Amino acid sequence: MKETILFNSKTGKVSNIDFFNALLSIDADKADVLYIHTALNFGVPGGLMKKELLESIYATLKDLGVSTLIFPAYTFSFCNGNGFNLQTSKTPMGLLNDFVRQKDEAVRSVDPLMSNVLIGKHTNFVTKIGKCSVGKNSTFDLLHNTDLKVKFLFLGPKIGDCFTFMHYIEENEEVPYRYKRMFTGEITDGAKTYIDSYELFVRYSNVNPGTGSYIYENILLEKGIARKHKIGDSAITILDEQPAYACYVDLLKLSPSFYISEPFDASSKTTKFEVKNMVAL
Repeated sequence: MKETILFNSKTGKVSNIDFFNALLSIDADKADVLYIHTALNFGVPGGLMKKELLESIYATLKDLGVSTLIFPAYTFSFCNGNGFNLQTSKTPMGLLNDFVRQKDEAVRSVDPLMSNVLIGKHTNFVTKIGKCSVGKNSTFDLLHNTDLKVKFLFLGPKIGDCFTFMHYIEENEEVPYRYKRMFTGEITDGAKTYIDSYELFVRYSNVNPGTGSYIYENILLEKGIARKHKIGDSAITILDEQPAYACYVDLLKLSPSFYISEPFDASSKTTKFEVKNMVAL
């Protein structure tokens, strides 16, 4: 691997070799599937053009030798009153995610709410999904029920910021502060355009997230379920799917309102749904 400077941080330069070694230090290579959330907040770009920077990071991830890489390419198109184009709808989930979406080798799931992009072997995780974006037969459901070794990798962001898999767990556990809502709109796939409906497990409008996801993150790190390696101005974090799932459920059992700002009052729940540029569930 030829060394390339990716970022200039407050603590020094961050190269692709530093990046690769950081990934190895947390056993990112010891997985069959890596589901990758990105922020790339390790410093300012180190002189490469944007495309070159993203290509170098992408190549470094592929050098891990993991057979399947998955990147969230959510658009929440129908939630925002927009149509969804499988080939051209951009994702706001990060520059790297949208870069990978456009790769010839990428396979994208037909989901106008929470599509995923897959690189590699096990394409069934995006091609064999149903119409519940975080529920039964979703990519998350297929990952949870596989015998393959699944890990979630965070390139910069905190687990508490963007671990969307948590909402799959909430649907499985039937938390009372969320409900299933159907969204309908227009999907375009190549020359074909059609109307379809997809389901999302959304919060009641009078429910707000609390700090529980960050407490959960700290517990994962304390128990060794998650591992973290500081690099540049940020860090890379990884966790195993199965124990992370179990830990999340344990905290829900401890307190049904653990992940929301205040105890849920079912008597005042409302399904009024108004969003603008929705980017998170």
